[in-house]
Amino acid sequence: MKRTLNELIVQAQGLHLRVAVASAHDKEVLESLILAREQGICSALLFGKAERIRALLRSLGADESGFAIVEPEDGSDEACARAAVAAVEQGEADYLMKGILNTTVFLRAVVHSALMSGHLLSHVMFYELPAYHKLLALTDGAMNPAPDLENKRVLLENAARLLRLIGYRSINAACVSGSEIVSEKIPSTTDAKALSELDWSSFGMTVFGPVALDLAISQEACKQKSYTAAGAGDADLLLMPNYEAANCLGKSLTYFADARSAGLVVGARCPIVLVSRADSADVKLTSLALGAVATQGGTHT
Repeated sequence: MKRTLNELIVQAQGLHLRVAVASAHDKEVLESLILAREQGICSALLFGKAERIRALLRSLGADESGFAIVEPEDGSDEACARAAVAAVEQGEADYLMKGILNTTVFLRAVVHSALMSGHLLSHVMFYELPAYHKLLALTDGAMNPAPDLENKRVLLENAARLLRLIGYRSINAACVSGSEIVSEKIPSTTDAKALSELDWSSFGMTVFGPVALDLAISQEACKQKSYTAAGAGDADLLLMPNYEAANCLGKSLTYFADARSAGLVVGARCPIVLVSRADSADVKLTSLALGAVATQGGTHT
């Protein structure tokens, strides 16, 4: 269990990995990389508009030490994405980061590369909340719009692998729906029931559901509603019913609840730092730390 994102930053300090950044010509991206460099988390291969990158570094009072700046021939986002992916494929970098470009453009380069492992790609976001006693992971608010039962099983597996790579030994995973009542009219409830009945012992994970959000994260709510499933009220991971619910909850935590966050795409042969272009340098730094710890933690298959 981890209580704060600073624990991940401390864990990543001194790893000295290398990250390849697609379309790195962005102030918040570069600010996060400067901070990561200062803490020994990673150096960087910066693919993007070279003059813009150098101007931004100067404006931030930083030099190019630890950074290699490469402008692809046509300078397009597509070319930057392909070049960053190729750098990881060729062993020049350990993991990958999306800069200031469209997610679809970025991921298109990934899915047409040797970084694909044959598994479904999915997104996991960690939130540090003033009102919750530990980090809360959320999947999938970025990649898979309408996962079926099999997809949801893989989403749970992907997230569990990531949590174990960063040090978790036991995981409580809640399959969130609108209610704990199973109804054939609400597929998320039948999917949750099926998932909760699988054997997750090899992942050190307890899966429960269907549950409404309160039963996932509030032991008091569980007490009031006499809900007694193992792990209830103490979730480490929320499997949301669909993309819209996960995306909306995640943004609500950020904008209404002052949550810090960190996010990765998992299921590829390396971790992929992927957060919103609107996210702050702090979110990008914590995500770089998360990616570094996950990279150091083991093989990504």
